Amino acid sequence: MRVKILGCGTSAGVPIIGCGCNVCRSQDPHNKRLRSSIAIEIRKPHIQLVIDTTPEFRLQMLHAGICDLDGVFMTHTHADHCHGFDDLRAFHFWNKKTTPVWMAAVHVQDFQRRFPYLFQKTSYLGTTASVEIHTLAKSPFQIAGVEVEHAELPHGSTVSTTYKIGAFAYATDFQYFPDELIARWKGKIHTMVASGLRFKSHPTHSSISETTELFRQLGVKRGIITHLTHDVEYIRDSKTLPPGVEFAFDGMTLDL
Repeated sequence: MRVKILGCGTSAGVPIIGCGCNVCRSQDPHNKRLRSSIAIEIRKPHIQLVIDTTPEFRLQMLHAGICDLDGVFMTHTHADHCHGFDDLRAFHFWNKKTTPVWMAAVHVQDFQRRFPYLFQKTSYLGTTASVEIHTLAKSPFQIAGVEVEHAELPHGSTVSTTYKIGAFAYATDFQYFPDELIARWKGKIHTMVASGLRFKSHPTHSSISETTELFRQLGVKRGIITHLTHDVEYIRDSKTLPPGVEFAFDGMTLDL
């Protein structure tokens, strides 16, 4: 399995519009962050998946060279994680397939309100994305022989879905992991990409120190921190991380 970081930025991205801080003005590509998303490639049989469709989804697909897609996992319906969804229609131009989209039941109604033209007849005559929503059940399921587990994490007034695919896990936009989930997944994750917004605490997001501690509690061998604000300067702040923990950067590739 191969995982590619399509974007590792927070909701405003980095650089932020109108900001003149050192990170936003940096020419280091490690400090240029599209909104957070990943691609997952399962090699045998060949399956290409993504988690979330950010506002830069089109650019992310072009940068990653992804020309076909077998499915999408959604974490939640905040704009920075789903508002590039319409760009899925480009795949339908060429493959004429319906793309399966998995999401928690709690998000389906809001998602359909955001993209009503995909789910009801309108006067629009153009091509739309052809998608089929699959509501996540409580039990794990399999894709290409790989087991997928999921759980809902608190994120302010909503929840965000974390996914464990084999020995890899992805979690973004969460405040904390419940103790029950830590106990269930402890020792079962080799590599994990998880959000750690900034060094300071935040009321709805895990901070860098809190995410680092989560990696320790779960027994993660390699932890990668994503969904980073412009408070984080890649080279300077990488020196502060403990062994086995690193910051994500756009285009980062993980071979598992």
